[in-house]
Order: sequence, then structure tokens, then C-alpha cells
Amino acid sequence: MASVYELARTLGEELQKTPQVEALLAAKKAYEEDPEISKTVEEYTKLHEEFQAKIQAGGISPEEQKRFSEEMKAKGEMIKNNKLAADLYTAEMNFNNFMQSVFNIITATLSGEDPAEGGCSPSACASCGGGCH
Repeated sequence: MASVYELARTLGEELQKTPQVEALLAAKKAYEEDPEISKTVEEYTKLHEEFQAKIQAGGISPEEQKRFSEEMKAKGEMIKNNKLAADLYTAEMNFNNFMQSVFNIITATLSGEDPAEGGCSPSACASCGGGCH
């Protein structure tokens, strides 16, 4: 009999072959290889860190706060409107929903339920990502 760890490794290998994982890895690769979005995210992160540091150092003036807010909003919009960022976000959401459905099957099985016989409701598949029916 295979150990739980061997089964987990096998599950991981099988998960790598799923469309959800393939889409996530492709979206992540495209995102990471795009210098424009990488630079924008880096600038956004740096701006956020500077803002937090100034607040912790004793606060900032209302004018500075307004400027930071406007810059953060502009950078955030650039990220939000970037196709590669949107594709990555969608792929991450699909992957997370898929993994939640896998976890739901494991949980139902541990509870003594048979996922194939209603471990969850088919009407709830849209919220959990399906995969068990």
C-alpha cells in the first residue's frame, strides 16, 4: 500500500497535467516575462512601502497623502488594465477554485461521505469550481 506522502506526490504530478495548472503556469510565465508590467508592479510596491514608512515615521501631510493616493490609484489602474495581469488573476482564480473542489472531495471522503453521491451539491459547482461530478 502506498503511503499518504506517495499518494500526495502522485496527486501533485497529476494536478500538473490539468488545464487549470497549465493555464496558471502559462499566465505566470507571460506575466513575469513582460518588463512593462513587472516595472509597474515594482513601482506600485515601492510606492506602497514608502507610504507605509512615512506613516510609521510620524505621519504625512494631507497633501502628501493625496499625492500618494493619486499615484497609487494610477499605478493600480495600469496593473488592473494590463491584459497579462488580468489573465494571471483569472488563471489564479480558476486554479484556486479547482483546488478547493479537490480539497472538498478529500474533506467529504474523510467525513465518510461519497463525493460521487452528493458530497456536495451540483448546484454549488459554480462557487467551488466543480470537478467532483
